[in-house]
Amino acid sequence: MASVLLFALKGLLDQVPDVIDSAGRARDSWQRFRQPAQLPRADEEEPPMAA
Repeated sequence: MASVLLFALKGLLDQVPDVIDSAGRARDSWQRFRQPAQLPRADEEEPPMAA
């Protein structure tokens, strides 16, 4: 009985890093959605480099 419980607990703990990574990606996506990228204004653009 204890071995079944330990096996189930190990399976659950093995999934924790994936859940944390997924939560971080979801948070980053939400932040990008809430704050769209700002395009540089014409007076802030850098001049092209001379060849």
